[in-house]
Amino acid sequence: MTYMAIARKWRPSTFDEIVGQAHVTQTLQNAIRLNRVHHAFLFAGPRGVGKTTAARTLARSLNCESGPSPTPCGACINCQEILAGNSPDVMEIDGASNNSVDDIRDLRSNVRYLPVRGKRKVYIIDEVHMLSKGAFNALLKTLEEPPDHVMFVFATTEPHKIPDTILSRVQRFEFRRIPVAIIAQRLRSICDEEEIDISEDGLAMVARAGEGSMRDAQSLLDQVVSFCDTHLGVSEVSDALGLIDRTLLYDMLQGLLLGEADRCLDAINGVYGHGYDLSEFTAEMMELLRNATLVGLSPSSKKFLNIPEDEHNQLTALVKDTPSDVFVRSFQVMLDVHDQVSRAPRPRLVLEMAVARLVSIRPAQSLDHIIDQLHALERRARQNPNRSPRQSKAMATKDGADKDGEPDPAPPPPQIATPTNPPVSIKATPNAETKSTPKDRPTQPSEPSKSGPPPLSSEASQDARFDAFRRWLKAGGVTYDVWANKSALIKVEPPYLHIAFSTPFARSQAELKQREPRVTSGVSTYFPGCTQVSIHDRAEQEGLETWEEESARQRQHRRETLMRTLGADPVIKSIQAELSATLTNVVFHDELESKP
Repeated sequence: MTYMAIARKWRPSTFDEIVGQAHVTQTLQNAIRLNRVHHAFLFAGPRGVGKTTAARTLARSLNCESGPSPTPCGACINCQEILAGNSPDVMEIDGASNNSVDDIRDLRSNVRYLPVRGKRKVYIIDEVHMLSKGAFNALLKTLEEPPDHVMFVFATTEPHKIPDTILSRVQRFEFRRIPVAIIAQRLRSICDEEEIDISEDGLAMVARAGEGSMRDAQSLLDQVVSFCDTHLGVSEVSDALGLIDRTLLYDMLQGLLLGEADRCLDAINGVYGHGYDLSEFTAEMMELLRNATLVGLSPSSKKFLNIPEDEHNQLTALVKDTPSDVFVRSFQVMLDVHDQVSRAPRPRLVLEMAVARLVSIRPAQSLDHIIDQLHALERRARQNPNRSPRQSKAMATKDGADKDGEPDPAPPPPQIATPTNPPVSIKATPNAETKSTPKDRPTQPSEPSKSGPPPLSSEASQDARFDAFRRWLKAGGVTYDVWANKSALIKVEPPYLHIAFSTPFARSQAELKQREPRVTSGVSTYFPGCTQVSIHDRAEQEGLETWEEESARQRQHRRETLMRTLGADPVIKSIQAELSATLTNVVFHDELESKP
């Protein structure tokens, strides 16, 4: 007897047997149950996910002698003929080889005939996107108003190639890639029925190699069984399909994380010795690094990964003490290596030389940490101006933190007065406008003190306290610029201090510094009773100005006042008349660009 492939033998015959496409099968079953079946359907999606199978099942459900029914009986002559593919009422047409206008003309001449046995005549056109433009145009009228006994089902892997005039006349269903776990579960049931002895890891490897296609996975299972009819483990599956042994991939990953070049080189040697494609190995390593990154970033990463439970646990154990930036940088290196390996005449040399880059990747220092070190160097230099830069750097490294492990707080600013209006420079340009230059910045303190935040009088207003709080943060350097320049006080409601920030980005940056010692000490000093800061978006409030916006508004007011004063001055008027010029702008002295 002729052998029947697994993909054909175990093809679903009912909607319930079609796995991974519940959003389609449930809709079609409800339509049949409610007698609301459309006359034309488009099934779009990747290969091997059940498009043609769903079309055949729909035809059986409509033509079953006990139906139309969502669950065809499978015993009547109509069900058996459709299942065998020889029903006179179900025509399966290959769109790639029957794509001309003449083929569609023949179809149009045949649709007027009634079905032979069933209730509906069903035309299933596979790879419908291969029809020519003329064929699509010839089909339009029949597709829009077919006879009552005719139904069309189109299947395609490239729906973007189908004209909009066709898409507007059909009900479209998107078939999805089938998750690896569902494919493995289906393959397990097939293996149990076929008495195939295969391990769970080997079955998972076959399901993963199917890349979301049930038909591809079943064909690969057929290939594996033909390779070895005894017990099928990971090694047998990888040898039969030419897949990379997962052990070698994890050995390479562990070598990268631990900085062990020997382990990485051993993995590469194993890959090369087994005859695996090194380009495929680097591609698998990229996917493994991506999986490791997601596991480290999200506790719920399992739903984004198509890997078995044991691999997920293994990755969780590997990445728990490794920052995500290590995986990101390793991925970038592996991406470059993959491109080079695929083009190199001797790819093994390229991959082995890349090990030197990969094992040297270490967690990057944060910008905040570097800024704190610079502040520590600056403080040491001020305390002992006679010390050499080399000595200052050594002292900053040694003493950059207090005994409790926290870095020394930046020196606080004294209470200073806001300076008066700066000198102005009048710029007269003949019939031209001069654009204003950048806005004022908050006042910088002169000599900060060496103690904590200087206290204010108990009678000071909330606005005065908030100004002192922002000056204290401004003295901490650029690290606290967002807190100083882009914040606005909402209200004081012990134990909470409510502060708004001008933009969502400023708010996110402020949240990173919310628990810094300089912020917490300033809050407790200037707002007694407040121990926590509640951060809000300024968009949720009305009438709030940040220090940056208030400074810009005050400067613009001074500019307009000076413009009016100078415009009324007789001397200025005579100069304008003499030069035939117009006074269009006033530029403050500190806004002028410095020239060499």
